[in-house]
Amino acid sequence: MLLLETLGLKMSLLESIPSHLQLPVAVTCYWIHCAEPKVKLHQLKALLLMIVSGELHRITEDPDSTVLCAEDDSIAYNEFLKWKEKKLQSNNFDLEAAHSFCQWQCCLQMGLYLNQLLCTPLSEPDLSRLYTGTLVHRLYQELKSTPSVENLFSLSPRMTQLYQVLLNTVESTLSPDFFQKTSKTRSRSCKKKTSNKKNTAIRCAVPETQHLCTVNRFASLGVDD
Repeated sequence: MLLLETLGLKMSLLESIPSHLQLPVAVTCYWIHCAEPKVKLHQLKALLLMIVSGELHRITEDPDSTVLCAEDDSIAYNEFLKWKEKKLQSNNFDLEAAHSFCQWQCCLQMGLYLNQLLCTPLSEPDLSRLYTGTLVHRLYQELKSTPSVENLFSLSPRMTQLYQVLLNTVESTLSPDFFQKTSKTRSRSCKKKTSNKKNTAIRCAVPETQHLCTVNRFASLGVDD
């Protein structure tokens, strides 16, 4: 109760989640409520698809897995590997997405520490299969340009169902217009920043404000026209 209250969840919300993924999902719910700037829908989907890929790898490659690997799981995993080998259309690095995913990792780290401190009331996930930075960034980039990537594991009914359960669980903690609000807030924020930059540029161009430069200890290195 202490762990879940800290993360702002009730156990009933996690009952449909596999036990070893309950802590990551609880952390994800906490992250999406507290992240600044707000999490984008594509970022959430990329994160959940990455978690599903780790599950698919676990049941197809781990001989000691308690879950039997079905033929469609193997086919889906092979298709996933083929997708990974394809060249990424865009190599642009998204700093805001990187910041958001780093926040998620910090939340997960603190969640793991608290879980351990409380004698692991929730099962600990396999971190080696839970998060891959390059993969989550690629999924995010491709989701922005090719939304069909969300169906990456459609050949495996089990993985498709897992993805939907994860997504529905997280979205059930959000208001229906959460992601619409995100885009509007972001737009207003960008306009405000642009306006501030313009005002700053105008102020800097006014000679009367030049005395403010004296607080800069490197001002003497400047070259006057």
